[in-house]
Amino acid sequence: MKKLTTAAGLLLLLLLLWAGWQAAYRPAPLPQAAKLSSAPAAYPPDMWKRAARVTSIRLTRGGELPTGLTWQNGAQEPEIGDPAARKGGRVRRCNVGPFPANFLAFGSPQAQFFHYNLFTAIDVPLLRRHPVTGNSIPGTACRWSISGRAVWFEIDAAARYSNGRPVRAADYVLGTLLRIEAGCADALLSAAEELRVVGANTLCLTLRSETLQPELAAAALLSAAEPGFYAEFGSDFRKRYAQRIPPTTGAYTVGRVERGRMVELVRVKNWWAKDRRYYRYTCNADAVEHHFPTDEAQAWELLLRGKLDMLQTRNISAWQQRTAEAPPQLHRHVFHAEYPMPPYGIILNARTLPCPHLRRGLMHAMDMDRAVQVICRGEGERLRTFASGYGELTPRNTPFYRFSPAAAGAAFARAGFTRPGKDGILMNERGERLSVTLTYTPHEKISTLVSILAQSAAKCGAEIVTHAVPWQTAGRKTGSGAHQLLFWADMAGSPFPDYRRFFMSADSPFGINDTELNSAVSDCEQARSREQLAAAMAAADTRIAELCIWLPGWQENVVRLICHPHIRFPNCENCRFSTPSPYEAEDAHLYWVDFSPVKP
Repeated sequence: MKKLTTAAGLLLLLLLLWAGWQAAYRPAPLPQAAKLSSAPAAYPPDMWKRAARVTSIRLTRGGELPTGLTWQNGAQEPEIGDPAARKGGRVRRCNVGPFPANFLAFGSPQAQFFHYNLFTAIDVPLLRRHPVTGNSIPGTACRWSISGRAVWFEIDAAARYSNGRPVRAADYVLGTLLRIEAGCADALLSAAEELRVVGANTLCLTLRSETLQPELAAAALLSAAEPGFYAEFGSDFRKRYAQRIPPTTGAYTVGRVERGRMVELVRVKNWWAKDRRYYRYTCNADAVEHHFPTDEAQAWELLLRGKLDMLQTRNISAWQQRTAEAPPQLHRHVFHAEYPMPPYGIILNARTLPCPHLRRGLMHAMDMDRAVQVICRGEGERLRTFASGYGELTPRNTPFYRFSPAAAGAAFARAGFTRPGKDGILMNERGERLSVTLTYTPHEKISTLVSILAQSAAKCGAEIVTHAVPWQTAGRKTGSGAHQLLFWADMAGSPFPDYRRFFMSADSPFGINDTELNSAVSDCEQARSREQLAAAMAAADTRIAELCIWLPGWQENVVRLICHPHIRFPNCENCRFSTPSPYEAEDAHLYWVDFSPVKP
């Protein structure tokens, strides 16, 4: 009897431990957007009064449509995706990076790398650029018209948010107003002078100057805000809305969340664009799980154990080693892409390193060519210009600084560093060492790169102190302008480079305010032809090089992907992954799940 009592006690203890474990590790439900509703929510009662107080752009309503507008609908472009694609299934993907600290659609206090997967890659904007032809295609706007600097949009009457509410023209005014109040509307305010709503479904954005493809330029500046979701918006919105899921116009919204481990995107029930011409063969999986392993080595292990369905990488070293060890039934893909490249490289902050001769010396002292060859196993391609991947628009003759101890020494001498110390590091007449700090986020590849750069600089008389910090810290340093050298990359502008955001915004990491560069940036924004834009881009990139504020790194235009055989990719003329290709293999959401036998 005593043994039975002891066994029962142990069983009870085990049950209590199991319940405690479940409570501790069960994914916490996130506060979601409003429940599904087809009725539009009311706008804030003071919305237009608040809009009237904005002086940086006119936010207006009323009036009539101009007569003689010529409307376009983009119906002549080829479809996107493969008609053979199947709907359904679950796909498990990998995000080797930080788990999102918040789900804010805008105004995050720190950089959110998952923002791209959560919003950019799936949301439907007013208009989209066709990934093959480069022409405009419908989004939430079913048609558009251009009249001088004014671009008119008619909202698709069927467009809906993921919470079921309709998308209306004034939602874009609300989205603009909220971003202005949050202090994150610099691009819009510098490029547009008026946003006007006419009726329930028509809006007009008047740009400050005429430009190429003005409908795409205007659409890229505007984002809708569903008024019911933002009904509690205020000065504390960053805290209040941090873990709420904003309604989107895309095929997916956030479902299950395992903090620090996984974010699930689930298909929006009865997605409004599921039968639309340019969307019906996209976003095929019912659910997409984004997993967050600690590093890429763990991601490979999860893939081989069947815990991930596919893994995309640009790590050539890992690819060469791991694919040789992987089972032969896994499918290997190598995609060569031609699209705007993130500008990987080293920032030289002109605010903390004001001497141009010193910056020029550092440009010559860091042997980026050797570093790229080492980390890319001889397959890497060195960047030659800040704006790369824009086809015929990409600058071809940007000045280039190669590793040269002689040129570095001459520049350092002009900066006043002429006397070598006992360890070979140069000093000036005041006995100050030529020492700068290079901040970076640790990663196997990046750590190797900065080590090589520091070694080469030491041979030229410059000490580079490498400072590894978490990405959140690096983001704060960038925003505060406290860095000297910084390994950096950001999303490239599309369809044209966004020089203003990189070099002329208040939180620009380059710390530069140069009249000649500013003029070139303005010329880019006001170009009336592709020839004018190409010339302005060349001038901007040349000036960036002359200022010695950015050392180009490498471009990652080769994407390697390995997946289990049930993951299929398109094989049709308008979506083939070939050279050149406009697609990111995973992010385009053109794949699908198919467990039928693979034909030999």
